[in-house]
Amino acid sequence: MTTPPRTSTPTPPQGGRHLGRRAFGLSALGAAALAGCGRFSSSGGDSGGDGVELSFSWWGDASRAEATEAAVATFMEKNPGITVRTDYQDSSPYQDKLATRVAAGDAPDVMAVPNRALREYAGRGALADLNAAGVDLSAVDDRVVGLGTVDGTVYGIAAGLNTVGVVFRKQHVLDAGLPLPDGDTWSWEDYEEISRAITENTGRAVYGSGYSMEAETGNIIWTRQQGQDFYTADGGLGADAASIAAWYAMNVRFRASGALPPAGYVDVTGSGAEQSFLAQDKVASQFIPTNNLGAYNRACGGDLVMLRMPGETTGVRRGMSVDCSMLWSVSAQSEHPAEAAALLDFLVNDPDAYTEMMTTRGVPPNPEVTEAVKAKMSPDDLAATEFLLALQQEDLPPTYVYPRGATAMASEISTVATEIEFGRMTPEQAADALVRVGQSELSA
Repeated sequence: MTTPPRTSTPTPPQGGRHLGRRAFGLSALGAAALAGCGRFSSSGGDSGGDGVELSFSWWGDASRAEATEAAVATFMEKNPGITVRTDYQDSSPYQDKLATRVAAGDAPDVMAVPNRALREYAGRGALADLNAAGVDLSAVDDRVVGLGTVDGTVYGIAAGLNTVGVVFRKQHVLDAGLPLPDGDTWSWEDYEEISRAITENTGRAVYGSGYSMEAETGNIIWTRQQGQDFYTADGGLGADAASIAAWYAMNVRFRASGALPPAGYVDVTGSGAEQSFLAQDKVASQFIPTNNLGAYNRACGGDLVMLRMPGETTGVRRGMSVDCSMLWSVSAQSEHPAEAAALLDFLVNDPDAYTEMMTTRGVPPNPEVTEAVKAKMSPDDLAATEFLLALQQEDLPPTYVYPRGATAMASEISTVATEIEFGRMTPEQAADALVRVGQSELSA
């Protein structure tokens, strides 16, 4: 998730934080999977006379865009000399377009940067130092600041904080004659047994689990629980072949026992919650980012319960993390750096930015903003927020910025997942393939 989460908590502080309050900002507050809108959209009027015009780009669906544009409208009301032009696209087209714009020296003034691309863009000099720009990060936890810090410089700030959890359709657990699992203590073996019981109870009409091996999430959480870091602080692969193979071997066992559906069963036809096999009542559980709880619960008729990942108290150490899939950054080439920093400061520190955005991208990075908007949250959003805030107070492994080459690793993980699912590759062969890609592609 995602995104997304994937790295985890106490990181040593990386770089200082700007402590002064800016006059333009009220000081006060994510693979994974983003729904796509399948289109490009832009809004915003002429700059008007001597006013400043900013460009602001992100990825996401139409509903997220509507909420973000409402926040932008509020910003422009508070800053009448600034006009903001916005555009958004689906995740993959957006990332392709952003790479092209950055390479051409035409990056948006303020932009969403994928977590796995932050280090690369920072290394190419494309992103501004947010402290030097004057963005007020004084209320943001050091561990959250660390999510956007490369070599001691803050280049991005989380657009929203997320983690990943397991959601179950409660009624299927109860119909199988089982109590809801204790998310604080359950193991991977418990997860397999509950899932297998649901599959048997429904005569394989509903499979107990529907999680996918194609995302990095499982690899990262599992290897952390084995005492290793999938990605290390110096940009390498910290998981060994034995640990990776054990993750895939467990998945093979899940499928053989009926806890997971047979190969080829899950055929995703859309990225939204409504199109998921969970909503279609073909699987009873799934891994999702916390900020998607509301959408999935609505699609499932309010039948979901969210639990922590299995194995969190039975492994060598914790595997979960508080993370983000999207970071807000300012272009190093912006012709209006002060105004761009003002917009970003507003998105981080002003509760009015969240009147519509709420937790669409996750929990606000500034805890003061989170407290200010809690009363306006829906029950599902509040539950997801409390879930994440509780996790944030616990002793989790360190979080590291994704290394260069993480995109190549994600692609290889997707490839080997399919090969394992259809029995064309053993867990050991898959692990060896990932280690080779890690050794050749990853770097700080």
